[in-house]
Amino acid sequence: MRHWVVALGMVALAGCAAQDHYYSNGVCVTCFDNPVTGEPLNYDPSVTPQRVATNVERQTVDAKSLGSQNGSVDIDSRIDVDTAYARIKSAMGFRSPNDFESPESTTAKMQMGDVAWKHDRTPGAYYNLGDYGRQTLGETRYSILQRVQIEKSGAGSRIHYSWAPADKRTLYDGDAMESALTHRLQAALD
Repeated sequence: MRHWVVALGMVALAGCAAQDHYYSNGVCVTCFDNPVTGEPLNYDPSVTPQRVATNVERQTVDAKSLGSQNGSVDIDSRIDVDTAYARIKSAMGFRSPNDFESPESTTAKMQMGDVAWKHDRTPGAYYNLGDYGRQTLGETRYSILQRVQIEKSGAGSRIHYSWAPADKRTLYDGDAMESALTHRLQAALD
């Protein structure tokens, strides 16, 4: 009896190779790999990749073709450091302590204690900010973890902005994300 169960299980797995697979959050949940060797059991990885995502054109693509999910951009601006801070803070959705309901409330303390939030500043010289942000690509809005350092550079400022997905399971078109965020930053500084 035990041999029949194993044989039926192997036939069922082998029969999946020609079927469509079910994906959840970009991961094939009906694709099976051998737990010992890691080799695919019921799919051809060149035909059915295990990780898929939607690019900005709403096409389903292999997740590896989406580009890096993390990125950074450096911008030199003629705008002074304090004005650059005010514009970037507003355009990108960074929060200062004054933006919370009441910095003394329990909710505000919890939000300001989150690893995403950071607000260090030396007006006239340097700002170091961190917070969650959002960016729309195509018709989808993504949550990102963002950081920015703004430092005085002569009469202007030097900006280093970086981002990563807020949820590592979420995949987006990395090249499109870089382009959209760079455009937003440059528009804020113009």
